[in-house]
Amino acid sequence: MAITREQIEARKKRLHEMSMGLGREVVAIDEHDDPLLYTERRAYLLAILQALSGVEAARVVLAKATHRHRDAARK
Repeated sequence: MAITREQIEARKKRLHEMSMGLGREVVAIDEHDDPLLYTERRAYLLAILQALSGVEAARVVLAKATHRHRDAARK
């Protein structure tokens, strides 16, 4: 089953929302006192940042594909 342009746009939107949520999580952990030990907090932040990197990489791939399809349609 092929993925439609609408599905790609929906995925891009979800990935953007996930990215924003992960970014808010980083800020929340950095700004607030919490029951985590320093090493736990660092490990947690590293995992969140890795997830954020993956989400952004996936979003960029879809954005490039969208641009490529738009360029091809103009020709």
